[in-house]
This record gives sequence, C-alpha cells and structure tokens, in this order.
Amino acid sequence: MDSFPPVTATAYVVEDEPKARELLRTLLAKRHPQVRLVGEAGDVHTAAEGLRATRPQILFLDVDLGGLDGFDLLKRIAPADPLVIFTTGRADHAVEAFRVEALDFLVKPITGPRFDEAVLRAQKALEVRSAPAPHGMVVSDRQIALPDARGLTLVHLDELLYCESDNNYTHVHRRNEPKPFVVSKGIVAFDEALAPQGFIRIHQRYLVNRKHITRYIKGEGGEVILSNGANLPVSRRQKQELMDALERV
Repeated sequence: MDSFPPVTATAYVVEDEPKARELLRTLLAKRHPQVRLVGEAGDVHTAAEGLRATRPQILFLDVDLGGLDGFDLLKRIAPADPLVIFTTGRADHAVEAFRVEALDFLVKPITGPRFDEAVLRAQKALEVRSAPAPHGMVVSDRQIALPDARGLTLVHLDELLYCESDNNYTHVHRRNEPKPFVVSKGIVAFDEALAPQGFIRIHQRYLVNRKHITRYIKGEGGEVILSNGANLPVSRRQKQELMDALERV
C-alpha cells in the first residue's frame, strides 16, 4: 500500500492562466506532497470566496489577473494573512509585492529549484508562526493569555464579548470593562484560536462570543445584539454561518 507524507501545510493557487495553474499544481504534487492544495481560482472574485472558505496557510498569487489584480485580492481578504508567494511574469511588481510583506516573488518561467526554495521558506515561516509563545493566542482551561507591557493577563473566555479588528491590532472587549484590551495581533489569529471555543466571525471586522448573543435582527446581513447592549453588523457572507451556529445552541 502506498504511504503518503503527512500534510504540514495547506495552499491555494490564484492564476488566470490554466497552464500556469497546472504547473503549480504539478510542482506541489510531485515535489512537495506534504503541502495540500485546497483550491485554485483564475480571478479575484472567485479567489476571494475560495480563500475565505478554505483559509489556506500559503497563497501562490499571480499579479495580473485581468482587471483586478493580486494586490486587490489581498485587500479583499484582509485581515486574513496567508503567506504570499507571488508568481508573475513581470519583475517590476517586486517592490510593491514586498511592500505588502510577500514571503517570496517568483518570476516566470518558474523552475523546480526556485519553487522548492519558496516552499521551504514558507514551511519555515509556518513553524515560527506555530511555535509556542506568549503572544495572546494561548487558550487552555477556558482561558486566553493576552499580552500587555508588563506580561500576560489571563482572561476567562466567558468574560470575552467580542474582538474587533483594527488593521494589525485587535480590540478585545470584555464584560464589565469600559475600555477594550488592545493586542498587537490581527483578528485572524484570534479567529483561529477561538473558533473552536464557540466564537463566530460575523463580519470581516468582528468575532463574537456566541454565549453573549442575545438577539439577531434581520436585514441584508442583519445585526446582533450582545449581552452588554452592543449592536454589531453581520456581513452577508457570514450570515449563514451565524444562522447555523445559532441553530446549534
């Protein structure tokens, strides 16, 4: 029986040329089977939907996608932050690529060794991301450790009302606390840590504790009312996920 290496990372390919997508698919399958391809797309609209659904760790991204480009896609999926490896035929995009903190920049035609270098760099970066550290994403015994200037503050998850995205920062709103706790981490990190604990992403900007939702108000996306009276919008894209979660209560 054939044995397969364990999956160590997930990847998504965004290329408008079918042959380019096929090449990347083949390179991953033959040279890096431990990286699982979870989806691919040829345009920004399809890619945005797919990336939100699959949340890959690595994104192979072409710049020129016909109309909207790869940089537009990154804006659309923010604050999601996969490791981005650009794949393009134009070297003049390099400056802007690294301005958005791309991990690597592959100029076509892409060779096997150069592809290997980028993938190995991504895997090392993922190891650093997943290494244990007091960065506020540690959840145990229904608690989360939030870093501040003096160290860590342990907060019980039931005390968390919702998390609010502010670019590379997250405002953590707690019960009976007038001011939010500000953490220098994007909301995606909180989403990954807290989703298994009953928190729901209702909007690109908001992650809420299901236990504190007291009412849902219908609308195009709708709104939720929390136990502290906060009124938060629900995006159309997240509405069904919210409905499904509330039905499981």
